[in-house]
Amino acid sequence: MSTNFYLSINASLFLAILCSRLIFLASASSAGREVLRVSKDYELLEMVPHDTSSFTQGLTYYNGHIYEGTGLEHQSHIFQHDPSDSMTTLRRIPLAPANFFGEGIAYYYIWANDGGDNMRKEHRLIQLTWKNKRGFIYSLNDGGNPKKNDSQSENSSHLKVIREFDYDTVTGEGWGITFLPHTNEFYISDGSHFLSVWDAESLDLKRKIPVKFERKVMVDGELTSESLDVDYINELEFVDFETGGDGTTDRDSGEEGVCSNDDTECNDDTSSPHKQSMRIL
Repeated sequence: MSTNFYLSINASLFLAILCSRLIFLASASSAGREVLRVSKDYELLEMVPHDTSSFTQGLTYYNGHIYEGTGLEHQSHIFQHDPSDSMTTLRRIPLAPANFFGEGIAYYYIWANDGGDNMRKEHRLIQLTWKNKRGFIYSLNDGGNPKKNDSQSENSSHLKVIREFDYDTVTGEGWGITFLPHTNEFYISDGSHFLSVWDAESLDLKRKIPVKFERKVMVDGELTSESLDVDYINELEFVDFETGGDGTTDRDSGEEGVCSNDDTECNDDTSSPHKQSMRIL
């Protein structure tokens, strides 16, 4: 296996925070939608208000909603926003303990036994912290659609912490995180030039991958390759799970799925035909 990690930017849809606006970008053609701006790499689809007091550290998407993780001590939260309603905030969950500094978040799922012969998706959200070496896993299993005037209901299982875990990285910090469903792994950045790879269920460290940038340089009149470490890796996004043509999959859609115990679709192994594409900022 190569010790270098190479990137292929092939995003079909991603989000970005820009000043006081949350912007929706697409790299693919957006037929039927008004395009606000076109560049070489993306089309600007929409701009919606964003709270400038939020120190945004992570964004993820599930079941039609945007989830935002914010940082700073005593100011870290998980927000659930509705992009179909001017980014109305449906839930606002403070990070506890309050002196923790929230970092990257990612939507993911696992397959769990439903008590019978079937396996069912359990939808979750994972959150890192900066220097606290503590992570949090939240339940997303009630679909995330609160009733009117009931967005903070204590009876809802949505965005309830169901697990806390300790971890370590090369720098001892947590920065960005993304989920790879076809291998059932998390990729984690920590400000170094390494990506840590965790098993999504056990959260055990499986390997560390150095990220290199290779360039051509002239040495004594001869063209040769030079490999440089890429430090300060931060935001990570794994995108574009289409199988090609009209064949698509629900693995990244947040839809409910059921499979039998002997169904290989539960495994999401490396035989998956999905395009593998990661964006690093």
